Amino acid sequence: MNSITLHGKIVRDAESILVDNSGIQTPLVTFSFVDNGLPYQKNEPMFIEVHFMKEAAMHIFRFLKKGKEVIVTGCLRSKSFVTKEGEQKQKYFISADYVILTGSSTRRE
Repeated sequence: MNSITLHGKIVRDAESILVDNSGIQTPLVTFSFVDNGLPYQKNEPMFIEVHFMKEAAMHIFRFLKKGKEVIVTGCLRSKSFVTKEGEQKQKYFISADYVILTGSSTRRE
């Protein structure tokens, strides 16, 4: 099983929806964040979407605000889809097992 850990800042407030899996509604929280790599590397920022499910998602949802610094650990996943123009695309995201709030934030509540 693949595993990935990234550290970065949330670029937009989290969104919460209920997903219907075989008649069972499961909370899903999604948010995007930017990972700039290590401080001494000259990398382009990487924006990636994170999916966090089940009951824990609802407990941390209110803390996942724009500018908040987080560490995310989970599995890297992909989803294929077709655009309105008929173009085949692939989207990558992290299916999170853990989201750690580091306490640093650029936005005042």
